Amino acid sequence: MPITPLEIRKQEFRKALRGYDPHEVRAFLEMVSIELENLLRENAKLQEKVKDLDSKIEDYHRMEKILQNTLTTTQKATDELKNGAKKEAETIIANARVEAQRFLKEAQTELARMKEETKMVEHQKLLLVSEFRGLLESYIRLLERLEKK
Repeated sequence: MPITPLEIRKQEFRKALRGYDPHEVRAFLEMVSIELENLLRENAKLQEKVKDLDSKIEDYHRMEKILQNTLTTTQKATDELKNGAKKEAETIIANARVEAQRFLKEAQTELARMKEETKMVEHQKLLLVSEFRGLLESYIRLLERLEKK
């Protein structure tokens, strides 16, 4: 059981024939009492400080946990954004390839059509030249007949 400063002050000793000097004992008890009082006050202050520090440590642990959760959530969100962006980029690239293939096919079709038209125009030119030549030859023959008459 702990002793208090008040108990030290009120402590009485039996008087003996060759005992200690009562004033000296009383002074010593007063000094011990004051020292114990100071130590108890300091101990109470330190316990209060420990309690405050424990509370702060608890707050810091809570903040650390919140920060860890926030960091984890942010990391997940970042990963999801990256994955979404990657998928979107892949989709855009795939669509661009399909579009490019469509344009290429249209260009090839247009080229084939133009080649066919060119062949037709060349064929028509040959026919026209042949007909014109025939017409000119017939006019020449006609002129030759007219000259002979």
